[in-house]
Amino acid sequence: MATGVLTEGEAEELHRLLVAERAQLVRRAAWLEVTYQELVDAADLEPPDDEHDPDGTTAYERAQVGSLGRESRTRIDQVGDALAQLEAGAYGACERCGQPIGFARLVALLGTQRCVDCSRR
Repeated sequence: MATGVLTEGEAEELHRLLVAERAQLVRRAAWLEVTYQELVDAADLEPPDDEHDPDGTTAYERAQVGSLGRESRTRIDQVGDALAQLEAGAYGACERCGQPIGFARLVALLGTQRCVDCSRR
């Protein structure tokens, strides 16, 4: 599984971390989906009452949970892409400049596709 950029040990460690990260993100996305549906269901049980929810707390909660769910699904895709590239032996090089990203950065930002310099730009 080693790439031209990563050693065999680094590739194995990244694979383990990416699989664990994806599993955690899938669990989080599922929990957020259930939470969102519970918020919608609870709102359906009570008639709208702007007087007792003047700040739109219910709508805010739904928006927040919905946003977190979309973020989780985006991260699932990013981590999945990184796993596919790793398994193909093509992970660890910056998508922009082609230089090695560096193992420490790959571990710190699981799924990252850019080196520090290109991320700053």
